[in-house]
Amino acid sequence: MNDYITVIGGGLAGCEAAYQIARRGIKVKLYEMKPIKFSPAHSNENLAEIVCSNSFKSNLHTNACGLLKEELRMLNSLLINCADKVSVPARSSTCCR
Repeated sequence: MNDYITVIGGGLAGCEAAYQIARRGIKVKLYEMKPIKFSPAHSNENLAEIVCSNSFKSNLHTNACGLLKEELRMLNSLLINCADKVSVPARSSTCCR
């Protein structure tokens, strides 16, 4: 049995998973293909890259996006916390710079 958990992919979900695992005191190995190989949607070598200016959509609790984000806030999501800190008004959306 491994003494760590392997997470494949350094996108938003992979980075959040790795953070939550590590926060619980479990060793984690995070693997990402960048900067060796880029998809057409990516432009930099950083992890958790936002590839769409409106990736997080609405905060309204009347839609799936808003409910999911509220659940992530209750679970102390690192990425939603960062997104909330840099959000800009766009009607009912949360956009990241």
